[in-house]
Amino acid sequence: MGTRALMSVEEYLRTSFEGSDREYLDGEVVERNMGEIPHSDVQVILTRLIWRFRSALGIRVLTGIRIQINRRRFRVADIAVWRNDNIGTGIPTVPPFLVVEILSPEDRLVRVQPKIQEYLSIGVGWVWVIDPEEKAALCYSKEQPQGLPVTILRTEDPVIEIPLSSAFDLNS
Repeated sequence: MGTRALMSVEEYLRTSFEGSDREYLDGEVVERNMGEIPHSDVQVILTRLIWRFRSALGIRVLTGIRIQINRRRFRVADIAVWRNDNIGTGIPTVPPFLVVEILSPEDRLVRVQPKIQEYLSIGVGWVWVIDPEEKAALCYSKEQPQGLPVTILRTEDPVIEIPLSSAFDLNS
């Protein structure tokens, strides 16, 4: 993980960072691990696969978006999906129903676990954690907060189903 710097929420919200966006955790600006090619490939492929559901389901798909956990915590999701376009302007005012986190080589599940639980705590219905190196995934939900290994990435309300193997298929 990278360096940390202290700043106010207001300053954080006004700041654009070079490279990938940073998270804001109780006054600390925390660098996220930079994804490498496998991370970026999975992010693009999954975004494209989820985007295909946009017109049929009326969903909104965004990448690298800040999500407010509480007034002093902002996380940055690799991919976030909302049920419709009524999410506000700037930083979304409602939680997404799906968040996708893609592990970078330096990421460990133990470090991502608090982020997953924070997403679930604000009403995110589904969190998919994808490991590009292992070509594996865990799915978290309110019903399964401990996560389950999956071969099909899915949600309910609305229903999205994507075979995990598709997330690694450069021809998807």
